[in-house]
Amino acid sequence: MAKWKMTAVTMILFALMVQSSAWAAAPAVSVEPKDETDAVAVGDDAADDPAIWVHPADKSKSRVIATNKGGGLLVYDLDGNQLYSYTTGKMNNIDVRYDFPLGKTKVDIAAATNRTTNTIDIYSIDKTTGGLTNISGTPIVSHAAEVYGFALYHSLRSGKFYALVTGKDGEFEQYELTHNGAGKDNGTLVRTFTTATQSEGLVADDEYGYMYLAEEDAAIWKYDAEPNGGTAPLRKVDSADGNHLTADIEGLTIYYGDDGEGYLLASSQGNSTYAVYEREDDNDYVASFKVVDHGGVDGVSGTDGIDVLSFGLGSKYPHGIFVTQDDENLQNGTIINQNFKYVDWERIADEADLDTDDDVDPRELRKRSRD
Repeated sequence: MAKWKMTAVTMILFALMVQSSAWAAAPAVSVEPKDETDAVAVGDDAADDPAIWVHPADKSKSRVIATNKGGGLLVYDLDGNQLYSYTTGKMNNIDVRYDFPLGKTKVDIAAATNRTTNTIDIYSIDKTTGGLTNISGTPIVSHAAEVYGFALYHSLRSGKFYALVTGKDGEFEQYELTHNGAGKDNGTLVRTFTTATQSEGLVADDEYGYMYLAEEDAAIWKYDAEPNGGTAPLRKVDSADGNHLTADIEGLTIYYGDDGEGYLLASSQGNSTYAVYEREDDNDYVASFKVVDHGGVDGVSGTDGIDVLSFGLGSKYPHGIFVTQDDENLQNGTIINQNFKYVDWERIADEADLDTDDDVDPRELRKRSRD
């Protein structure tokens, strides 16, 4: 019996040593923010998810459109100044796509989950100012008990646009978005399934036609993004086992690189870091980073939503930008309402030894082979 106990203890110690060495092999490097947005108008858990919109003519006039769970949508410039605030309901997650066919015209759209009405709300983006106009037709009311995570998907295989949504009880729904003939946008439910536990983070890779879903306390899963792609995941990308990811797994975003390369990024809320994976093939883990205090801008903790853009946005962000929600926003050491931090992608690339591809225009993505 004594020998069996010693063997069991040895096995446990060995497992802990292996786990410890895995943690040590991939430390999170520190990166500094360049700027931050104005704080949201309400306190508590309010700021949630950002989406970057690229101005078609002057990249320096691009905007960050973000959700306020306290009651609306916010639009910021690249200096972090709040330009617009829309009282639309308790908005949770948001995403942006370009050139949606609305009758004879094409519009850029932002769409978000509205927890007040349990709907998916669609907005056109003014191509001069970045202002928003609601173009929802027949309300897209979710069958989920409470809408939660969200992403848009533009299929480069069919040309169709889709809204992807998760509910708080693990529900997943996919809606095809179409013009209703009267200048508005309708949605038709085309796929459903359910994850084992609560899921929020969602992102679609338009070029490869994949979708990534974060089951908060469990794992990141990779799915076919097409409506006929089935209900089972293609593979597990990574687990919330305290190695690269510590629960909750929250925001997901895609960094589009040249020739189909690039990265999948995930916010690891439990330890306030971000994990980076290859966008191609089996989504191998690459690196982790964290955002720390710099120049009067506090570091980031407990992140919800994130977004990233590889495209250059003028002189301030010539090599792209990473935007992240900050759960505890500090001003001169005092906690104030939440906000979003801006990080120059070049800073992340330098510290984490990642690629910089600043010429992949999100308006000109290309279909990629999965082989």
